[in-house]
Amino acid sequence: LKFIRHGLRAPSGELTDYGKEITRQKAREIKSETEGFNVVGAMGSDSGQIGLTGMPRSLETADIFASEIPANKRLTTRGTPILGYNMQVNPIPFDWDKIYDKNLPDNFAILSDEEKNKASKVAQEVVLNHFMSLQTPEAIDCRKEIAGSFARVIDHYMRAIKGVKSGIRALLPQGSHGGRMEPFLKDALVRHLPNGEEIHGFDNIGEIGGAFDSSETFNVEVATDNNGDLKELKVSFDNPERPKDEMHLDLGKLQELKDFYISLHKKS
Repeated sequence: LKFIRHGLRAPSGELTDYGKEITRQKAREIKSETEGFNVVGAMGSDSGQIGLTGMPRSLETADIFASEIPANKRLTTRGTPILGYNMQVNPIPFDWDKIYDKNLPDNFAILSDEEKNKASKVAQEVVLNHFMSLQTPEAIDCRKEIAGSFARVIDHYMRAIKGVKSGIRALLPQGSHGGRMEPFLKDALVRHLPNGEEIHGFDNIGEIGGAFDSSETFNVEVATDNNGDLKELKVSFDNPERPKDEMHLDLGKLQELKDFYISLHKKS
C-alpha cells in the first residue's frame, strides 16, 4: 500500500499540470523498486474538486502514479470515500484554509510553479503543527478518526490478502489529502533506532521529516509468510530525507484505531 498525498493543486481545487508532472517524476524515481509487481491498482479519496479527467485530485494523483508502474494487470481506478473528508464525523476544529492562506506569501499568485510548491509546503507545515498540537477533545477525536480511516483501509487488506494466490505482488497507490497521513503515523508508527531503542509514534512531526509534501508517500507492506500467516506490517518512506530506520505498525494501536473508526461511523 502506497499512501500518497495529492499533487499540487490550483486555488480552484484541481491538480495543476506541474503537480501532475511531479507525481509522474516521483513514480519514475522509484521505478526500479516497483518492478516485479503482478498487479497495480490506484485508489483514493473521492473528496474535492473534480478535474478534467473526471477524478478528484487525490484519486487522480494515485492514478497518475500507478500509470507509471509496469504490471501484468492493471486494476480499474476507483474512489475510496474512507480516505476523504466528506464522510468525516468529527470536523477539523478550526478554519484550516484560513490559516493556510494566511501563511502564503502575498505574491503567491505570480510565483513560479516550483516557488508555489515550496510556499505551499511552508504554509501546510504551519497548519499541521497547529492541528497536531491542539489538545481539545474535538481535536483529539478528529485526529483519531482520521488515523482510524487509515487503519480501516489497512485492516481490509490484512484480511483480503489471505485469499490472494501465493507469489502475487500488488502495488496499490492510495490517494489522500494533506494533514491526514501524519496523525495516523503519530499513533501507529514504531521505529527501531540503531541503538536498539524502540520509539512508538512521535511528539513532533519533525521527527519523521516534517509534513508530507505534495505527491509524497509512505508505504505499508502487507504480506504473508510461507505458512500463510500475516507478517509484520513494515513501513517505509520513498523520500530519502526521511528516517531510514526499521519501522513497522503497532498492531494493537491499529486495532484500536480501526475499532474507534467503525464504532464512530456506526453511530453516524
